Amino acid sequence: MVRDTLYAEEAGKFQLSGKDTLNNGVYLLLTYPDKEYVQFHINEGEKDFDLNFDYNDKSRVTFKGSPDNINFQSYLNLISENRARAQELRDSIAALEEKGKDVASFRKELTAIDNKIIDRQAEIIKESPESLTAIILKASQDISVPDFENDKDPAASRFRYYKQHYFDNIDMENPLMIYSGTLHPKVDTYMKKLTANHPDSIIQSIDTLLNMVKPAEDTYRYFLSTFLNEYAKSKVIGFDAVFVHLVDNYYRDGGAPWVKAESLAKIVDNADKLKPVLLGNTGADIKVFRENGTPISISDIDYEYLVLLFWAPDCGHCTKMMPKFVEFNNTWKEKGVKLFAICSKHMDKTKTCWEKLEEKDMLGFINAADEKHRSRFKLKYNVSTTPKVFVLDKDRKILMKNIGSDQLEDVMIQILKQEGREDLIPEGLPRIKEETGIEK
Repeated sequence: MVRDTLYAEEAGKFQLSGKDTLNNGVYLLLTYPDKEYVQFHINEGEKDFDLNFDYNDKSRVTFKGSPDNINFQSYLNLISENRARAQELRDSIAALEEKGKDVASFRKELTAIDNKIIDRQAEIIKESPESLTAIILKASQDISVPDFENDKDPAASRFRYYKQHYFDNIDMENPLMIYSGTLHPKVDTYMKKLTANHPDSIIQSIDTLLNMVKPAEDTYRYFLSTFLNEYAKSKVIGFDAVFVHLVDNYYRDGGAPWVKAESLAKIVDNADKLKPVLLGNTGADIKVFRENGTPISISDIDYEYLVLLFWAPDCGHCTKMMPKFVEFNNTWKEKGVKLFAICSKHMDKTKTCWEKLEEKDMLGFINAADEKHRSRFKLKYNVSTTPKVFVLDKDRKILMKNIGSDQLEDVMIQILKQEGREDLIPEGLPRIKEETGIEK
């Protein structure tokens, strides 16, 4: 976020001042036209200071009137002074190890450089614990993990400990952490590398994180909004459960007061549409009608697993995918996996549903429609576009949804393997990978 633009008062002299108080945190001074930057801190009690640098050599920056910035710059200078030699040593170690030669002396020197930087970190943290520099340096340090060598599964114990204590070096309630530049990558690692890629695990980690940062209003708002947007847009099937959880537990009852009423209403409405068709929920037992007017409900169908297909005769994607649906039905129907196709057209357009069945080779499906939409299937199954596919078990539990016809067979095999029903897999089908990598 750009906070201000400065113009020279005289050659080489700029001044930032005003009534608005800048939040404590890390800032970048971007120079133009080279678009390089100088980093500095805004810290409580040190908001009146001088910053000097050479436009043509920004590697050396000096401060006056800000011990925090002086400390931070000295630390950056230490790293800069040792960076080139440390890289030379790493390259030498890699080259020598490849040739099987001794690298002990190189490792010793590299360790000495690392220790020099670590010692400087510890010195700053000890001498100025409340400074932004100390807070950032401490937050960047990893935690120490016990060996757990006597546990049955030491690796699992170490992982659990590491995740549980991952944020120990960070004051999550400190409002300046969101402006420090260190918290976001930490949270990113926590969510993507320390959290299982499953809705329940993701929800648990998000709840834990939001509870930690709740006292820091800006941090809480940032991460809650970020998570909501991420999972509202997620293309991974099943992750809509995370979005619904966030709405139900944080947005619905006023937990996000910064959201305007109109936007909040849309967010809640989207969650309410998704909730009935979350994976694991029981699908509604809708009553629709065959071409001759005979009513038929899901519960009337004798099946082991049911593929519920919502389609439309004028839907281009439906036309493209239908041959695969037909092929699937011909292969699986004798195994008790039935395909129930419900046309989405209503009123006088319903007749087009029946007119297209033979043309699309759909006569082998269980076909139905609902001329007056009395079943309200579009609401109960969130059918806003077609084709829309659900896979249900005998209890109408939603096992999978939003997949294409080219994915259906692999998904069905995976479901049957997970549920121990390989006996229903037709003979001669090719083996598939353990993970399908399915997206919406």
